[in-house]
Amino acid sequence: ACPWIDAPPMTARVPPTRDAARVGRLALTVVVVLALVVALGRMAAGAYVEILWHGQVGYASVFWRRVLWVWGTRAGAGLLVALLVFLNLRVVAGTLGRIQIRRRFGNLEITEQLPRGYVLAAAAGLAALLGLWFGAAVPGNLGLQLLLLTKAAPWGLTDPFLGRDASFYVFGVPVLASALTFALVVVFLIFTLATAGYAATGALRWGRRRLDAAPGTRAHLGLLLSALLALVAARLWLGRSLLLLDGTSAVQGIFGYTDAQARLPALQTLAVISGGAAVTVAWAALKNRVGVLVGSFLTVVVGLVLIGQIYPSLVQQFRVQPNQLERERPYIEHHLTFTRLAFGLHEMERRPFRYQPEQAIDWADVARQLRGLPVWTRSALLATYRQLEARRPYYDFRDVTLDRYAGRDGPVPVAVAVREVDPAGIQDPNWQNLHLRETYVEGMGAVASLASERTAEGRPRMLLSGIPPVAAEDSPVPELRLERPDVYFGAYWGGGDWYAVIDPDSTEFRAPDGGPGRPGIDFPEGIRLGGTLRTALLAWRFRDANLLFASELTPESRFVFRRRVQDRVRAIAPFLRLPEAPYAVVAEGRIYWILEGFTGTRAFPLSAVFDLGTFRRQVNYARNSVKVVVDAVTGDVSFYRLPVADPLADAYARAFPGLFQPLEEMPASLRAHLRYSRALLALQSQVLLRYHQETAEAFHGQQDVWDTSIELAQGTNPVPYEPEYGIYRLPGDPEPHFYLTNVFVPAGRQNLTALLAARTTESGEPRLVLFDVPVADQVPGPRQIEALVEQDPQISQQFSLWRTGGSEVWTGHLHVVPSGDRLLYMEPVFLAAEADAIPELRRFVVSDGVRVVMTEELSGALAALAGLEALPPTAFPAGGEPPAPGGPVAPWAASALELLERAEARARAGDWAGFGEALRELRALLERARTGG
Repeated sequence: ACPWIDAPPMTARVPPTRDAARVGRLALTVVVVLALVVALGRMAAGAYVEILWHGQVGYASVFWRRVLWVWGTRAGAGLLVALLVFLNLRVVAGTLGRIQIRRRFGNLEITEQLPRGYVLAAAAGLAALLGLWFGAAVPGNLGLQLLLLTKAAPWGLTDPFLGRDASFYVFGVPVLASALTFALVVVFLIFTLATAGYAATGALRWGRRRLDAAPGTRAHLGLLLSALLALVAARLWLGRSLLLLDGTSAVQGIFGYTDAQARLPALQTLAVISGGAAVTVAWAALKNRVGVLVGSFLTVVVGLVLIGQIYPSLVQQFRVQPNQLERERPYIEHHLTFTRLAFGLHEMERRPFRYQPEQAIDWADVARQLRGLPVWTRSALLATYRQLEARRPYYDFRDVTLDRYAGRDGPVPVAVAVREVDPAGIQDPNWQNLHLRETYVEGMGAVASLASERTAEGRPRMLLSGIPPVAAEDSPVPELRLERPDVYFGAYWGGGDWYAVIDPDSTEFRAPDGGPGRPGIDFPEGIRLGGTLRTALLAWRFRDANLLFASELTPESRFVFRRRVQDRVRAIAPFLRLPEAPYAVVAEGRIYWILEGFTGTRAFPLSAVFDLGTFRRQVNYARNSVKVVVDAVTGDVSFYRLPVADPLADAYARAFPGLFQPLEEMPASLRAHLRYSRALLALQSQVLLRYHQETAEAFHGQQDVWDTSIELAQGTNPVPYEPEYGIYRLPGDPEPHFYLTNVFVPAGRQNLTALLAARTTESGEPRLVLFDVPVADQVPGPRQIEALVEQDPQISQQFSLWRTGGSEVWTGHLHVVPSGDRLLYMEPVFLAAEADAIPELRRFVVSDGVRVVMTEELSGALAALAGLEALPPTAFPAGGEPPAPGGPVAPWAASALELLERAEARARAGDWAGFGEALRELRALLERARTGG
């Protein structure tokens, strides 16, 4: 009956393959452990280096607060997920007693029950893995949003539909939306795991054409479904607030009539239905009412279709479309108000420009206006600096800053460029040259030139040049000097991981007096290498074993990284947006970098959405509230808060105490160089293309949409008009200021329709002025002026002559300058070779909107445009013909010639007031001659 009793006895012989399997498992374990050690070790090394770096730059408290909130949020979310998963799987594990496992030993098969401890251990392991995965998946900005939410204060602005303060939308809605989405995913995952577990144990099975479940199983799954519906109800309720961030109106996608009158009530109703369904589902699961449970779900689905979709579409079609302007008027007005406020346009001053084409031009005023304009473009200066001032293959200039500096007779426009190291130009890029040698790890000062003048050769008039940089003896800008020309930190410095190691005891890194250099004064403080362990961690973090074996390094050597100033600022304050490149300032004998720090959000109610900066990050609220200063020698970073109303920046200041300093604490030498942000003006200009329309009727019809003008640059292809800085006086201003100016044209046209001028006051406050130019006057825009230049016979002939001679003609930036009730246009013309160009400034084009004149000197162009190119008819002899050469001359001619020579002499000397006075006398003389006086 039992044949196995007579079978030969079994031996405990291990199959040969078992040893191989054991070796394979051991090898796999070793590989996994090593991989974990490497990964965790690299993370630990990176964290240690970050702690050292933030402590060294003086922002350790900011770093720790940010780390605690970011990783605290992730840890909290991970622990919550792990706990919820484990508790639910533990309930499921209560049904695992029915599972039997079978084991075979040779011909013997044994069946045994799976131990409960194993089951709970597996559930705990799965819960831990899911907790780690979900915790790591929490975005880092959620922790910062939670921190801001705890520091939020009332905004002082209430939306007119839900009656909530703007701070609820900016600080609360993003957190609630992320939390609800996270909770929905977690609950759905738990429901899926529980369903699969019950199906595996047989507690949930399909039989006799129905789903059979034990009472406990039914109650558990029903409560999970109820929780899922409750979260859906909460998400629908929050959707009312989200609707104010993304409207669905046919009028430019604003929050409109259908949103307010149909979608808001629909979302509220659906939230109530979903909440009721959640309660009903829980009751039906406990009472085993399958029909009620299914009916609750169908009610929610049908409600979403009928109430959430069909009802709003019917309202839109039958109530809004036939009377769109009337229905949408109040919503358009709210949208215009909130959008202008969101982008700082509510404080913009708007003036009409009373263009008078027949009004006499005050040429003295024109001369003063043009004196403050840069005639050199950044591209022409870069080409010139690279050819003449780089001096070494490893030096390069990446950008030019157009700024103003105090001259002997007032502020003058100056161009500054920093000489940085380009690692691609190092002839022998060995490890020592790239990271240790002073010659290659620091730039060499800056060059500067007058932006509104040229030499007789058509080159920039240099104020600061050479290696090391030396100020010109006859410089009209005394403050432009460099006592510490070292540039360890730059705007384009080779990436964040191009580190340098500075040895204070070497003969290279010295103080200006030749003595030993001091960390934090003569070169960056950096991270002191110290012992072997710290050096090893730095080597591990930067994957460079040379740090361990280089004999030139000592414990006192300083490790310096994050040498791009943008990287330094982002590492300290990643919540600030830096949409434009930093600009250089020479002050107190050294170089500083100034960055424009923006706050922005996508959660401001009832506002339109626009792109900020080159990375096209969408915002519907933005402020340039922070100026960041970085010392090019030491790398010290300082954040200064501008006196701009910005509740978002105020929340960051409360979240990170001590991060922002008041602007009054910025050195006066740097405050004098604050300017209006290019990125901010570009953003506001983008908004104004449509939102200059102040009435609901105009915005609804979009009959007055503007566009960005175009101009010619290097070549003959039009490019978008680029705003530029200049020192001049606007109509109504008592004195000139440093303005950044943009122009607008009507959509599809090129005549001028508006000028936008922006500046920063001495106290740091922004000022924005918009001049409306009457479209009926057909004031020419930049492209139309350039068309006049191209069709002028003499100018086009000169251009053709240059081009046929193998040269290229570059036209510079076309400046549009108001003078009284007239507009003047000025554009420099450069001549450049086809290869290795050193552009030369050869001509000036000046126009009053009707005539175009091109001469070698700007004063000559003004004189010609003033009417000196033709004599009045009444000045001729009785025969009506001009006098023959050598013949009789009108009695006033000698005086006219003397006045003209005096005007030219004053212009050459830079005495624009004397130039204007001579022109006025000359005009008066010609008027008397014309009338016979």
